[in-house]
Amino acid sequence: MRLAFGVVSGRDQEVWDVRGRPASDSPGSAVVVGPAGGDPRSSAAELARLIEAGGVAVAGAGIELRPGFRSARLDGAGGDRRDAVLAALRTLGVAGMSRFGERTGILVALFGPATTKRVAAAAGQAVIDGRWPALQLASAASDLLGPEQLERLLALSTPPGRPDPMGRVTPSALAAHLARVLSPFPGPRRLELLLDLWDQVAAHQAELEREQRIMATQARESRLPELTRRYRGHEDELLLDEVRTELGPDPSLAQVARWTPQPWHWAHMMHRVLDNALAATVLLRTAVAVAEHGVPDGLARCRDQLVAAAARLDDKAAGRAARRVPGLCGLPARPGCYVRDLARRADPPEQYVRQRLARAREFGLVVLEAVPELLAAGGGRLGPWACTDLRKWREAVGYTAIRPPRSWEQIPVAGQRESLARRLAAQPDAVPYAVEEAGDLLWYGELADAVARLHGHEAATVTHLGPEAPEVTVDPPPGEPAPLDPRLDSLPLAVAGAAQLVALGARAPRRCRTWKELVEGLIGDVDLAQALTGAFQVPEPLTAVDGQEVPGTGLRVELARGPRTLAEWSAYMGNCIASPIYVEEATAGKCGLLALRDRDGVIAVNVELQLSTRRWHVAEMKARFNTEPEPGVGEQVLRFVAGIAPPALPEQAPAPRIPGERLPARRPRNQAFRDLAEPLATLAAQTMAAPSAVWAIRVLESLDAADDGSGGGPGGEVLVALRRMRPGRLAETCRTALAAARLGEVWAATRVRPLAGAIERLDPGLRDRYDQLGLLLVDAPLPGSLRGLARHRAIAPARTAELVVRRIRAAIGRLARAADPVLAQAIGRGADTDVLCALVIATTIWPLETVPVTEPAHTSVPGFPASTLSDEDGPWHRALPAAAELGADLTTFWDRVATGGLRVPPTWLGHGGWPALWNRAARNTRRTDRTV
Repeated sequence: MRLAFGVVSGRDQEVWDVRGRPASDSPGSAVVVGPAGGDPRSSAAELARLIEAGGVAVAGAGIELRPGFRSARLDGAGGDRRDAVLAALRTLGVAGMSRFGERTGILVALFGPATTKRVAAAAGQAVIDGRWPALQLASAASDLLGPEQLERLLALSTPPGRPDPMGRVTPSALAAHLARVLSPFPGPRRLELLLDLWDQVAAHQAELEREQRIMATQARESRLPELTRRYRGHEDELLLDEVRTELGPDPSLAQVARWTPQPWHWAHMMHRVLDNALAATVLLRTAVAVAEHGVPDGLARCRDQLVAAAARLDDKAAGRAARRVPGLCGLPARPGCYVRDLARRADPPEQYVRQRLARAREFGLVVLEAVPELLAAGGGRLGPWACTDLRKWREAVGYTAIRPPRSWEQIPVAGQRESLARRLAAQPDAVPYAVEEAGDLLWYGELADAVARLHGHEAATVTHLGPEAPEVTVDPPPGEPAPLDPRLDSLPLAVAGAAQLVALGARAPRRCRTWKELVEGLIGDVDLAQALTGAFQVPEPLTAVDGQEVPGTGLRVELARGPRTLAEWSAYMGNCIASPIYVEEATAGKCGLLALRDRDGVIAVNVELQLSTRRWHVAEMKARFNTEPEPGVGEQVLRFVAGIAPPALPEQAPAPRIPGERLPARRPRNQAFRDLAEPLATLAAQTMAAPSAVWAIRVLESLDAADDGSGGGPGGEVLVALRRMRPGRLAETCRTALAAARLGEVWAATRVRPLAGAIERLDPGLRDRYDQLGLLLVDAPLPGSLRGLARHRAIAPARTAELVVRRIRAAIGRLARAADPVLAQAIGRGADTDVLCALVIATTIWPLETVPVTEPAHTSVPGFPASTLSDEDGPWHRALPAAAELGADLTTFWDRVATGGLRVPPTWLGHGGWPALWNRAARNTRRTDRTV
């Protein structure tokens, strides 16, 4: 049975599911692999326990469940092996590493073949420290960064108690987005951008956490309406006392109607509201300080302000404000009461402090509303109060950096004087508190700032309206965010948002050095308004399921009606569902795009539906960050989709046919051919005429002559004949050439790639515009846009040569897998290091009869000249692409080396064993180089 990540179960093995029953063909499901006829029940129970602890991805790591039984996943699992290894590492820890592979194999799975000892040490320390975010990021970025750069990522850490900047994203999903965003940049710039993004996400999360701590100082249940009634009732009571003092203890209604408050009455009221504003400001600042520094330190930082504000409220006024009033809430009417409580106790209990800070925001809002009403009612009678100085208060409290007095442009009340900022500008040497007066209302702006800070804003928005109270906004409604603006809630979400912009056609500025510059460049390079306009053609049967619940999941269906909906989904899900490919197909009515939301309205899964053979099927179904849905959800969604009716076939009347009419055939213009044909043909002709290509083609032509003795024909016809040979016939042709001791010569000829060289020399702008050019080098059917190029008379010979050399290498690989004796003799006589390294890599991967060349997990290869598997510039690393062309699956190579060492068939070894074979290959390499 085919398993995930290129693994196939053996003939003498059986595969069971997590219940111990024979496994079905459900793609990506977790299974137990063990000896045929074995009892899988205990192993299946252990696998179920591991999945519960680490998710289904953990099964793909090949964990030993008990002797002879290992975990696996069936073919079709998302992601790659590094996801499974990381999940297993988090579940089992360092102590359990031996259950799913040797240390070297695990590191290679996480960071690729370029892993060094320093990277291994840094990764081990990250595991010991539990710095999983750094390990996730380094594994995801290993395709883009070198070993030294990975060490920098592995050294990253998150402060204790801070949110995880990575979340549960899989390295493979993050790697795909990173490659899309960072590939255009050089390696050092990639690391620079990643480190800056890490810092930005950490800072953003720290700010969100800080705001949450500040809001946590306030009571969860608001009593603002009750506190407003309490405040106004107290002010009304004090005003009635003024009336009784003037008119007697029991004045008539007419007397009260004729009574007019004098300026000193207004001064009393304004001094009282000023004291309330200062007390509320200090109470709010203390709440912020306590949230940021804790109760003892926070109180200490605000001690001077608390004492200064408490001094403005005497015992008699405080006692009256704190006295309970039947029918009204039990909170004090004035914030100064709580300020006095905090100022008078040297070391109050934490609960005592928090109770008195819990209503700071509500006191601030009440006073903010009361001040403009009182100023408007007082009008021009506020002169005596407006001229009052605040020297004593400012000497104790000072000013804030966000609202300096020299920037305060408010026109003072009860007068036509200039603002405080202008007066201070005219007196540059003056001390601000010697010039400031109560009528400047700077204290009112500071109160608004203190309330705004509790709402998570740096300052309030203040609009100066002339000689009356300024208009303040302490919690402006958030503006509509840009639908595709990458969010910094987590690092994967930020990268996914940037990848979405790249998918829409945006290109990052080459010189950007910070993540902010990168994102701004991407946003500025794509027309988001145009990308998010339009509506989708939704087939009628799909509209009926909009809003339905998927049985057995608790998830409700939401149907995408336009691109903007996809952008909103993508911003949360961290995927590229708003990419042009989805938008175009949905606009044309070729697919349906769904979001499945839970009972709280949070998106759990995105689903793409397509119509085939008159029924709907699930083309793609992914959870957040392209991970797999929760167990059981996928099966329920498949059943739900199977029940959706297909769209009705439209009734089309046959088109009338006009006798003798013949419509001209219109061929679409091939822009790729028009742009590329001339430059690519010129370059292909030059590479085919190069001496190395002429020699290589001559060698290839001789293969056909050796096969039938005809001597071939014109060069182009010989190459075409080799290209048209069936695989078996081509293998026999290669076998005949190898019998003539020409292995090194043939292999050297297959290194020459004329078409690849021509494409490489093309103008970079053309290569970027037509990124499918690489398909010309692949031995597979071509898309229509490239067929004209492939048939061009100057390009076709180069492509034929390209395909022939690839097929010859594949034929040599088939001979190696068949343990052909002629190939074994040819290797002993004429192999150079290039072909020997490629063949040994392949035979290490293939299930052949082999003997070890190196010890398991060792990278040093014996023999002279010395070589090592870890040398990126050495022959073994250079031979990896060639081994893939032989037909080897390189994804398992490093695991094989880690478990069994580098291996070679014994028939290839003659007298002297491997050292003698390697030494002959080195000599043959020098001879081949001179020939070429």
